[in-house]
Amino acid sequence: MTTAILKNLKSLDDVARACGIERDFIEAYSNSLDQKSFYNVLKIRKRGRRRKGEFRIVFEAREGRLASFHRALSMIVTNSTVFGDHVQGFLKKRSTRTNAEKHLAANVLLHADIKGFFDAITTEQVRNALVAEGTALPMADVLSKACTIDGLLRQGTRCSPTIANLVCFGMDQAFLRLSRSHNCAYTRYADDLSFSGDEVPSDDSVREILESCGFKLRHDQCYRQYKGRSQYVTGLTVADPNRPRLPKRLKHRLRLVMYHIEKHGLTDHWNKVGVDEALRAEAWLSGMLRYAGSIEPHLVRQWQQIFDKARSNRDPYKPLPDCDEGQG
Repeated sequence: MTTAILKNLKSLDDVARACGIERDFIEAYSNSLDQKSFYNVLKIRKRGRRRKGEFRIVFEAREGRLASFHRALSMIVTNSTVFGDHVQGFLKKRSTRTNAEKHLAANVLLHADIKGFFDAITTEQVRNALVAEGTALPMADVLSKACTIDGLLRQGTRCSPTIANLVCFGMDQAFLRLSRSHNCAYTRYADDLSFSGDEVPSDDSVREILESCGFKLRHDQCYRQYKGRSQYVTGLTVADPNRPRLPKRLKHRLRLVMYHIEKHGLTDHWNKVGVDEALRAEAWLSGMLRYAGSIEPHLVRQWQQIFDKARSNRDPYKPLPDCDEGQG
């Protein structure tokens, strides 16, 4: 864990020491004309009804030292700046739940998604953001290349979420001013912008700020949700004035799954529903219960007990050739 901050990095040797990575490797990667060759490129299907048929391209470092380098850079940026409470993504003690808590029981919600968020952030934008945070210009040149892939930030690296938050500082400030002019709340969770209150900004005003910061509005429009109808923020319903809740559809699905698992056991349940890769299905369900429990613990507590008992009583699964227990 590094305690370094950006303004104290005066040379490449400083960067190497702070990150625990060889100087030669940092130079080689930063100056490479084919940075993409340092990664495995993954195509992952996006979740959600509004994104059916869409995929995200994710870059996974082939070498552990590149991932470690990016993790250290992310920590250095985090050490160097304070992100306001309106920034809800990729920060400790902030989550989809804390984001949703900012928008409970509003008369109107306005949602805006940034198109191609990570891919829209350039090396130049990263360099400018680093300089604004006090980084010496020569080091900002090196670090901006080290954080990006062939000129763009890209999704999947260990530093891209933190760097994206840093780049969005000016944009967030503009949206905060806009939200204050309408006396409404504003938060950003990665590429997901939310405004809530009695009055929210117009599509044109949101689009204008995005485009002035080098971004585009996904589908070229915002969408609104009104009190008395379904209202969701980062996947959670916010109609209750006291706390966010799980969507009814997810609760119904989990309730049904846990009923059958309690009745038939894990192995028989997976067989009945035609699951071929039981280890992955079990890991998915375990993760989903942890997530649901972080939102509505009183509801999930009994389901977790059923799941734990069924898992302790099941027969061992045959290992899959490309999967071990714990993968999702």
